[in-house]
Amino acid sequence: MRAQFLGPHWDTALVRGTPYNTGDCLEITMRDTSAKQAGNWSGCHSVAWDANAPPNTGDREISNEFTKSGYPLGIMLNRQGSRFVDEGSDLRNYTYAKTGREILHQPGHIAFQVWDSRTISWLRKEEYRAEVVRLITASSISELAEKCAAENGLEDKRRFEQTIDEFNEAVYESRRVDPGRKWDPAVKDGLSTQSEAGGLGIPKSNWALPIDQPPFLAVKVSAGITFTFGGLAVNPETAAVVSSTTDREVPGLYCVGEMLGGLFYDNYPGGSGLTSGAVFGRRAGRAAAKASTGTLQ
Repeated sequence: MRAQFLGPHWDTALVRGTPYNTGDCLEITMRDTSAKQAGNWSGCHSVAWDANAPPNTGDREISNEFTKSGYPLGIMLNRQGSRFVDEGSDLRNYTYAKTGREILHQPGHIAFQVWDSRTISWLRKEEYRAEVVRLITASSISELAEKCAAENGLEDKRRFEQTIDEFNEAVYESRRVDPGRKWDPAVKDGLSTQSEAGGLGIPKSNWALPIDQPPFLAVKVSAGITFTFGGLAVNPETAAVVSSTTDREVPGLYCVGEMLGGLFYDNYPGGSGLTSGAVFGRRAGRAAAKASTGTLQ
């Protein structure tokens, strides 16, 4: 179903959760009850995920630590050595759930996140500790490129180095034009690669620091899929599934969580799925109790 609704290559995306979320319940419900579809069936929640993580399931012990959400503090390059996304377009909570899609569209479905000594200490320890991710370290950018190529799939070392040089030059020029801006990872600080003198084809709009102080660190990432945005239509007051033939509630059938469609389109703000599950879970429970007993408990 991933390839069918999300498009090419999504069947190869790494799975963050259980391997048993195969879409069977959606198919059965739509087939047997004529449940109405809702939402963005071509969209999903997908993050930068450790490329060496298990391919078809998450790990209950490691849990969310395979997530690699430190890209706003550095840059990301594909296996051809080029940047492909604005790493500083917005705060992490508003970009992390769509970053996986961008990585999946890159050659080999992988990317390299890169930092220098300025920002390494700012990375989340639970995501970047050596026990959960293969750290690629080097004392120079050329050495980092060599290591990324030797065992990790980088194809163009020269372009990798050139991209970082170009990025650094754009940052230097931006600082020269506007020396008063200060780096602040807690807000959109406007510290950009762009200036009146020019900039990069793909900007970094915030938190742009040069990558020029050793040691350097890289991590290989791929796309990790969490859940899809398409699902079933419900009555928002009761979370009861709506029939596509009658446009009325299907008696005794409720839908909450990631099977519920119509909440997210193209992107997802961090933590909102927990809110959705709590709100609609409570409404479904109250409606089911009322339907079964005739009273609201």
